[in-house]
Amino acid sequence: MKVLLFFSISLFLFSASCNKKKKCSRGYVLEHPVSVYPIKESYNIGDTIWFEMNFPDVFNAWVTNNYSGEKFYENIQLKNFDFQRNFLRVIKLEDSSLNINDQTTGQWHNSFNPIYITGDFIQELPDGPEYKLIYSNGFYQLKQGLIFKTPGVFIFYPKFKHYYPMADLGYLNEQDLTPECETEIITDIHFPVNKQPDGSYLTNYHLFEQFMNPSLENDLDRIKKECFTFVVN
Repeated sequence: MKVLLFFSISLFLFSASCNKKKKCSRGYVLEHPVSVYPIKESYNIGDTIWFEMNFPDVFNAWVTNNYSGEKFYENIQLKNFDFQRNFLRVIKLEDSSLNINDQTTGQWHNSFNPIYITGDFIQELPDGPEYKLIYSNGFYQLKQGLIFKTPGVFIFYPKFKHYYPMADLGYLNEQDLTPECETEIITDIHFPVNKQPDGSYLTNYHLFEQFMNPSLENDLDRIKKECFTFVVN
């Protein structure tokens, strides 16, 4: 009888432990720093601009507990991870009465000749390629150049988009990021551009203010820190 009671209690505690684990649900916000160079306000037709990523596989992630709403930073390591889906967009700024998402699309290939150096470039879309990072020796890497073909004002605006499996359209893809949590989703990826040791960003935001109307934008902080505005003459 005592053995049966001990077994029942052990089974209950094990079941409670499993249920507790399954109640863990987290969302993660990560950063993929980008270097854009040479850092200039204006370039000439025939010049090349480079976009490069080279960062370690340990992230200081901004974590949200989806049950309690608690938010905190946590270091997590993601080895050879697939951060689907990501895009290197460059948009031509032509109409200051519209925000950047309403600018005319489909001009990327008419304006640039791409140079693919490092990374898996999956497909070319109207505003730039979709890509996957290369993982090597604990670092994620990407390098792409653009040779200018036409004049204009442009903004580099990298983007992360959730992957929706065809069978579960409308649901964010769950990913296995840490062993202690059952349900985990990357909710967003930020792309800090040319971040300096003093916390500033070399993004030519003053050019954006000069050519566009910042009051029309929905996420001005992202434009200030995660985009790069430039002129081609």
